[in-house]
Amino acid sequence: MTTKYKGILEWVIQEIEEKRLKAGDKLPSIRMLAEQFQCSKNTVVKALLELEQQHIVYAKPKSGYYVVDYYQTPIPHEDDIDFLSAGPDKRIMPYEDFQHCMNQAIDHYKEQLFTYSEQQGLFSLRKELMEYLQHLQVFTKPDRLVITSGSQQALHILSIMPFPNGKKNVLIEQPTYFGMIDTLQLNQITTLGIELTINGIDFEKLEYLFRTNDIKFFYIIPRCHNPLGHHYTNKEKKKIVALAEKYDVYIVEDDFLAELDTDSKADPLFAYEPTEESFM
Repeated sequence: MTTKYKGILEWVIQEIEEKRLKAGDKLPSIRMLAEQFQCSKNTVVKALLELEQQHIVYAKPKSGYYVVDYYQTPIPHEDDIDFLSAGPDKRIMPYEDFQHCMNQAIDHYKEQLFTYSEQQGLFSLRKELMEYLQHLQVFTKPDRLVITSGSQQALHILSIMPFPNGKKNVLIEQPTYFGMIDTLQLNQITTLGIELTINGIDFEKLEYLFRTNDIKFFYIIPRCHNPLGHHYTNKEKKKIVALAEKYDVYIVEDDFLAELDTDSKADPLFAYEPTEESFM
């Protein structure tokens, strides 16, 4: 059985690599594969389940198995880079993978997905996120995580909610994420800016702004800054955290591109706040 099982796996992968099977194509039926490889249907099902776990194929109930977008979609105009959105190219989005994951979630959780649940988000997901964040040097607990429908919603909530320091104004880097600027303007939040260049910020200016301007939180993109490409050093991050603690200023750390940082020793600002009370 082992040889036939591996043979099915290798055959499907080869068909995809040689483009005889393309994204969205339906695989032969279980019965046809069993006849082709002269094996039992159970062996075929086992092989297809393995391919499904590897996100190579996905199942449609009462229909069969289909090929997932295997991240091999050709990209026209490879030299074009969209610096405005900083989002993934829609032409290479793994739509079939997402569909596969959603189908699996619906099969597993069913009514839980369509009824009111925990306000902070599904506990099992928060637990997984907690373990994932540990690899980015963010150590926290599930009850300190809140899942939103997207980062924009999170920024909106943070901009309008009261903070324990009782302050009202927001400090941002200039330039910064345009979505945050739009959110602050929409909510009529008094906003101050501090100039950011490829060489960083003026720390004397930062301390002055923290001390004199009733700053509720400092919104900061610590690495892979768009459009500057700027990264704060660990020493600079420690200094920012120390100033924030000294002047009772919260930090909203938008570290959304942390995984693109090639420096394995670079930490988030959160890593330098042992109490976890000054960060969002």
